[in-house]
Amino acid sequence: MLWHLQEAGHAEAEVSIAGSFSGKPVQVYNTVAEIRGAEKPDEVVIIGAHLDSWDLGTGATDNGTGSMAVLAAARALQKVGVKPKRTIRFVLFTGEEQGLNGSRAYVKAHKDELARISGVLVHDSGTGKVLTIGLMGNYAVRETIDHALYPLAKVKEIELVEPSLRREGGSDHVPFDEAGVPGFWCVQDVADYDKMHHSQADRLEHVRWDDLTEGAQVMAVFAYNVAQLPELLPRKTAKEKKADQ
Repeated sequence: MLWHLQEAGHAEAEVSIAGSFSGKPVQVYNTVAEIRGAEKPDEVVIIGAHLDSWDLGTGATDNGTGSMAVLAAARALQKVGVKPKRTIRFVLFTGEEQGLNGSRAYVKAHKDELARISGVLVHDSGTGKVLTIGLMGNYAVRETIDHALYPLAKVKEIELVEPSLRREGGSDHVPFDEAGVPGFWCVQDVADYDKMHHSQADRLEHVRWDDLTEGAQVMAVFAYNVAQLPELLPRKTAKEKKADQ
């Protein structure tokens, strides 16, 4: 950050740094909010991202942008006063960078609820435009998700393409997928993500605000339309689960 400030002119700083190691686990928390379902409140659709970032970086696009997309989707749905059939839950996970700790803890804590979670969508690939949804090899759900997201395919500024069966690891949808819950990820434009990922270069000026707004729209439409479906999203078949192994 000091180097960055110096690029714009002379910079002076006085820094006092003190730190310690506790030698024991540190308790941290996921942040959760929801819009309660009007007809099937015990069935849930989750959209999420992770709050924590990599050491030494500000985490603007990993994953400040994802967290803001979730918050913006929540605000939009609340503002228009939707009354979804199922509960829409917004989860900002913590400890993702240390091994998906927050989402793994969530899955463990909610093990009795997993059968009633229709689907999970996570935004965690930087600031780039959301191109489509990655279905983690769940072929059975493809047609349903395509219909749920079809309104976005007709909007010129969004033009979401049909869902992909692509798999992607390393983010908070994975523990849900491993537990048999339909867990999906946002397939995004790279947008220099590889250059900034887990580095001190991951700063606010790299955020693409229009693309971030588009991502929030995708999250909101996914959450509401999946919450309105007649049935829960179909789970993977035994063959598809075997292919994941």
